[in-house]
Amino acid sequence: MILLNKIPALYETEPIRCEDKIIHQHYHLSNHHGFYWLIAELDEKERLAFGYACLNDREMAEWGYIDINELEDVGAVLNKDWKPCSFREAIKIVQGDY
Repeated sequence: MILLNKIPALYETEPIRCEDKIIHQHYHLSNHHGFYWLIAELDEKERLAFGYACLNDREMAEWGYIDINELEDVGAVLNKDWKPCSFREAIKIVQGDY
């Protein structure tokens, strides 16, 4: 189980380059390969995250703010087996999925 209080709050990792951030959560669309979100920071109360989003186009993937409610509304699933890792490791893991 992922402990939300272990995920840094929004802006907490701002001094860290995006490529060096730790990814604490991974969401994906189970029936659409290549759609994923990697969460580095989270405001649990507002259900707003900062992370990396790829919508089946690696060239257009980008860092930004992610509304967790919207993710769930479109059917994104939280990977409950995800273990926090560096962004570089996370990309290798998720891109190996498709």
